[in-house]
Amino acid sequence: MLGVIFLMTGTMKLSLAEFGEAWSIQLIEAGIPFYTLNYWSVPVLEILLGILLLLGYYSRIGAVTVIPIMLVAIYVHMTVSNPAAFPAQPQEPYIPIAIIAMALFVLKKGGGSWSKDMSSGFEFSTMSTNVG
Repeated sequence: MLGVIFLMTGTMKLSLAEFGEAWSIQLIEAGIPFYTLNYWSVPVLEILLGILLLLGYYSRIGAVTVIPIMLVAIYVHMTVSNPAAFPAQPQEPYIPIAIIAMALFVLKKGGGSWSKDMSSGFEFSTMSTNVG
């Protein structure tokens, strides 16, 4: 689910005018620096994270990367009062908080037995038990 959410939000910011405008409002009104860099790079990063999480490839690294993005999202939700900045979600930071909880779950449990992490031997828990 975490991968689907990130893939969708990144894609919507880049492809749907309403979400691109809302993203722009969020960046400007929250005072996020480097507007142009963030406007383009964050959605691309969200898409890449979504794909990695869906494949279960480097799941824990993806989950760790999700957390600071969502902490900024919480900050945006708390500082921006313009309803046009949140076209498909409540203005309260419920969704970013839920996404952090999901990321913490992935961080603890990994991508699961179907993930590329497990098939490539990258799973941290496997690595830590084989050391020594």
